[in-house]
Amino acid sequence: MNFDWDKYWWLIIILAVLAGPFVQALFAPWRQYLRYRRQKDAIEALKVYAAQNRDPPPEVLDALRGRWIWRAGRTARTVAENVAGGVASGVASGVAAGVRGDDPWDRRWDRWERRLEVRMAGEPWRRWNWAIFSGAVTAGFAFAWRYAHANNDTFLIVAIIAGALTIAAVLSAIAASFWRVN
Repeated sequence: MNFDWDKYWWLIIILAVLAGPFVQALFAPWRQYLRYRRQKDAIEALKVYAAQNRDPPPEVLDALRGRWIWRAGRTARTVAENVAGGVASGVASGVAAGVRGDDPWDRRWDRWERRLEVRMAGEPWRRWNWAIFSGAVTAGFAFAWRYAHANNDTFLIVAIIAGALTIAAVLSAIAASFWRVN
């Protein structure tokens, strides 16, 4: 069978969109390795502070918690506001002490933390929901290919792609059900 890409050019767009999760899955080990290295470096810095009997700065502790991007930007912004406002640079408005204020970024961080806690509690259910949904889409396109439009190959291609997504969703749901990361 010779597939005519000129006639079905729009399939390239669909394939490109569906390739996104696969590309993310390919780069996931690299992201995890970088996270591991960042935490390892932060632990080494904590060892240095412990050997000197000093308290580590909040940035080191935030790197261990994965909050270093948000906190670093917030600390730099607060120091810049204090210097511009005539406040001594050593006195921050509670950010260096770990107290969250009325800053929109502080509120955004709090919302993000709450959503993450709720999301992680319901993660297996969310993944099983996606597996069931993608399975229903696969069954719908397979039915359409077989009965609705007299063996139209377009529905078969979409059913195969949706079937691959269903398999990935089921494996992901099984992994989320049995291996929980705390």
